[in-house]
Amino acid sequence: MIEVEPLDGPYGAVVKGVSTSKPLSDSDVDQIKGFLAKYTAIVINDLDEDPEWLLRLGRGFGPLQPHILDQFHHPISSEMSIITANMGNQESRATAKPAGAYWHSDQSYMADPSDGICLYASHVPSDGGDTMVANTQMAYDALPETMKKRIAGLIGIHRYGYRGQGAITDLNDEQKKKTPDVEHPVVRTHPITGKKILFVNPGFTMCIKDMEPSESEALLGELFKHEENPAFIYRHKWSPRQLVILDNRSSMHCAVAGYREPMRKLRMIIGCTDASKMAA
Repeated sequence: MIEVEPLDGPYGAVVKGVSTSKPLSDSDVDQIKGFLAKYTAIVINDLDEDPEWLLRLGRGFGPLQPHILDQFHHPISSEMSIITANMGNQESRATAKPAGAYWHSDQSYMADPSDGICLYASHVPSDGGDTMVANTQMAYDALPETMKKRIAGLIGIHRYGYRGQGAITDLNDEQKKKTPDVEHPVVRTHPITGKKILFVNPGFTMCIKDMEPSESEALLGELFKHEENPAFIYRHKWSPRQLVILDNRSSMHCAVAGYREPMRKLRMIIGCTDASKMAA
């Protein structure tokens, strides 16, 4: 039987009763999807590295979206990517900082940004490598009413790797053609919970449409600082054989750099399942 236990933090939960030794039913997946919408970040422990099982789970959330960096796709499927550091092999990234070591919401630079992200850890450094998650629905709720009115109806322009801070793999010409700048409302509505979300992130939100550059930069800086308030942050310390699923609609996340030991994760990106409900 699948059970959920809230984490000791501002949000998040551990999902129990899930094992790679048995397939998940449709009702099991629906239950886990409900937990994700409610808790924003969910953790499932003690899973074997079984890409086919993980892909079946991921597909149950919706269509899986191949990442633009196709050179890091898993050999078994483009729906899964490999993220590594310090592995000493061809899988390892060559960036100055580990992949994702900046605040971002996966695929916000795409016309239809993702519902969520699944990360499975096979190798975990003992000297760091945590992931920080900021709840952007909580961040919106905590905004002063004057700021809520100020940002209502505004549009953010998003670009791949705009503020990657040494943790971004550059795109080749073909990849660049597939990722033109895109526009998203600064305030969106979660299609399941119906709650409003602050949908800007330091990594990919470049500016506010039709706003003077200095005003745009100042406003985004204020919103970014607000989102990074510790009151909205869950810091996840990884264990091997652990799966973490994040709701990209209501969060942004950041890999913590500074470790020297091997890290390896498998990533699946859940595509957008209901764009029509995500408008402000």
